[in-house]
Amino acid sequence: MPDDGSMSGASKKPLENPNFGQPKLVFDKTYPADFRWVRRAVQNAVEELHADGLGEETLGSVEIVLAEALNNVAEHAYPEDTPGDMRLIIHRRSKALMFEIRDRGKPMPKGRTPIGNHPMTEFNQHDAMPEGGYGWFLIREIVSDLVYDRQDDENFLVIRMALDA
Repeated sequence: MPDDGSMSGASKKPLENPNFGQPKLVFDKTYPADFRWVRRAVQNAVEELHADGLGEETLGSVEIVLAEALNNVAEHAYPEDTPGDMRLIIHRRSKALMFEIRDRGKPMPKGRTPIGNHPMTEFNQHDAMPEGGYGWFLIREIVSDLVYDRQDDENFLVIRMALDA
């Protein structure tokens, strides 16, 4: 019997679960990929999510995640003085948010997101405390899932953040 996933008499229609309807599109906007616009993108997204009923604690986490991720696009994806855009798409389900960040800048190093170790793990007591390097650590501490891909010269960063009941 061939293992092609088909069964005699089986429906081709996907299984439906009434608890998992289509995600609600909350936000879909494109901005120039520079630091001046990152702040506006984050503010606009937080305002939309606040209007959609999210609480202050969740909005604070959203703000951190989006600011860190979008700042990385502005800082690393496009070479200095090279214009480009970044697109932020947010979907909401009852128990999760999904952020999708797209850009046509440079790919992530080695084709994947940084590990995001805490910068203090390699801290020597005689060194000055690191000023940066916390972004990926913070993102990974807050979110549930993180996926990066690149297809047809476009970067896709998809982040899922669980919502409290």
